[in-house]
Amino acid sequence: MRRGWPSFALLAILGIAGSSAANESAMAPAPKRSAVPGRAGPKARATVPASLSIGSPTSGKLEGAVELEPSSAIRLRHANGAHFGLPGLIGLLERSSKRLAAHFKGSSLHVGDLSRKEGGEIAGHKSHESGRDADVAFLFVGADGESVAPSEFLSVDDKGFAVENRSYRFDDARNWALVEAWVTDPGVRVEHIFIADRLRARLLAHARAKGTYLPVLHRAAMAMKQPSAGQAHDDHYHVRIACPPGQRRVCVAAPERHEAETAPASLRRPIPPRALVKPKKERETTRR
Repeated sequence: MRRGWPSFALLAILGIAGSSAANESAMAPAPKRSAVPGRAGPKARATVPASLSIGSPTSGKLEGAVELEPSSAIRLRHANGAHFGLPGLIGLLERSSKRLAAHFKGSSLHVGDLSRKEGGEIAGHKSHESGRDADVAFLFVGADGESVAPSEFLSVDDKGFAVENRSYRFDDARNWALVEAWVTDPGVRVEHIFIADRLRARLLAHARAKGTYLPVLHRAAMAMKQPSAGQAHDDHYHVRIACPPGQRRVCVAAPERHEAETAPASLRRPIPPRALVKPKKERETTRR
C-alpha cells in the first residue's frame, strides 16, 4: 500500500501552485475597454452619454453634445464655445468639408455658431438652442478665379459680388457642391438651408445647367428657403438637420413646420418636374 504525502509536502505544493497562478494573473493583460463609436484616441471614453436634442431650435437644450473641432477642411469663426451639436450635425459638417476639399483642392468650410455645450440661448440668435443648427460661410473666388478664404461672413449682392469686397465673387460651382453634399448626406436629413431667395435661385439655376439629377435638385429646392422673419441670410448658410430617429418624443421641429414628421417619406417618392417650384417661406426667427 502506498504511503500518502506528508501534510507539510501537500501544503508546500499547494502554495507553489497558488503563487504561480497569482503571478500569471498579475502578468495577464487587462481586458481592452470598448472604444467609443466614431471617436478614437486619447479623448475616447468607455461609455458615451446619449446625445439628445430636447425641445425646439428656438426653445431647447442639448445633452451629450459633440464638439466640432478645427481641421485642414474646417475653420471656426468664433472662439465663443458655441461649437457643439448633435453627432449627426458634426458628422454632416465634417463629411461635407472633406467631400468639398476632395473635389476642389484647398477648399475649407468657414463655420460660425452651432450651439453651446448644454444648448439654450446663445447671443445673437433666436435659435441654435438644441444642437441641430449651424452657420456656414459662403464660398468665394477672387478676381483671378482662385478660391479665397475671407475671415468674416460676406454679404452677396444681386450680381454675385461680395458687398464688402467687390473683388470677391460668389462661387457657384463650390457653393452648389456644398449644398448638394448636404442634401445627399447619408447620415442625416437636412431639414432647412436658410438662404436669401436670390442666392437660392442662383444655385438652382447652376444645378439645372449642369444637369443635376432631378431628385437631388428637388431636395435642394425644398430645403433652401429665405426666412420670412429675421435676416435674409445673404451672407451665410444656416443649415438645420431634422430630429434624429428615436428622439421624436423629446426633439421638437420648429413650431411652424408641422409637416416635419412626414417630410422624409415625401422626399423619397419620385418627384415630378412640376414639383420644382418655389416653396413657401417658412417662419424662421434667427438673426443669423
